[in-house]
Amino acid sequence: SVSTDDAAAAEAAVEYLIRLGHERIGVLGGRMERSHAAFTRCIGCEQAFRNHEMVFDKKKQYEPTLFSMEEGYHAMGALLDKMPELTAVFAMADVLAVGAIRAIRDRGLRVPEDISVIGFDGTLLADYYNPKIVTVCQGYEKIARKSIDLLFGMIDLNKPATHELVPFSLKNTESVSSI
Repeated sequence: SVSTDDAAAAEAAVEYLIRLGHERIGVLGGRMERSHAAFTRCIGCEQAFRNHEMVFDKKKQYEPTLFSMEEGYHAMGALLDKMPELTAVFAMADVLAVGAIRAIRDRGLRVPEDISVIGFDGTLLADYYNPKIVTVCQGYEKIARKSIDLLFGMIDLNKPATHELVPFSLKNTESVSSI
């Protein structure tokens, strides 16, 4: 298998927000008991907070949800109700980020002036949304290419099964601002 290091990528996303001065950061993600990606991404979030001797209070700062725009909208509303002082949110998927931005705007707030938003996946949606969503890019082409190489290596050359990680990056700049 080939994938992005979800924990390291989530850590990098939250670190980016912290470096820009954000301390009151909320997180939208999946239900950790059902989603391995949400579980490992949450580990990365927690590590970023620990790196800066900050506390991550999951009950207050984490809103579990399904991965869709509609669910991101409702989860962002719930997060704002629990944490109206937040200045940034890390959404564990670009579709969650889109829903979050709509919810933020519907409350009369602005992105990124009032609340910064960062997503995860690197979908085309992030490039064409307004504002362009800062997102963790997973490098889908590289994942696909490497997966095919590994598969043919196993079939043609009888190589053993393996798991490899591909690099990730952050792209766009419009949905995040510094404090």
